[in-house]
Amino acid sequence: MTDLLNQYLERFTTLGPKERENILRELDIRQYVKGTTLVEQGEVSSTCYFVLRGCVRQYAIDEDGNENTSEFYTE
Repeated sequence: MTDLLNQYLERFTTLGPKERENILRELDIRQYVKGTTLVEQGEVSSTCYFVLRGCVRQYAIDEDGNENTSEFYTE
């Protein structure tokens, strides 16, 4: 995943190699399996997520138990 992020930074920013290396060294890059809940309804997230590969779905569950999708985030 570090390579994917480096490619993204190289393509879409004006950062030099040393700056990109510093950023990559400091970031906590994680992979999640399909179906993982990142933030529960009602929680306030203290984490910022960036999708390098795959898709994240934002949804809420209403009073009747129905899931209502509000957004999809992709790479």
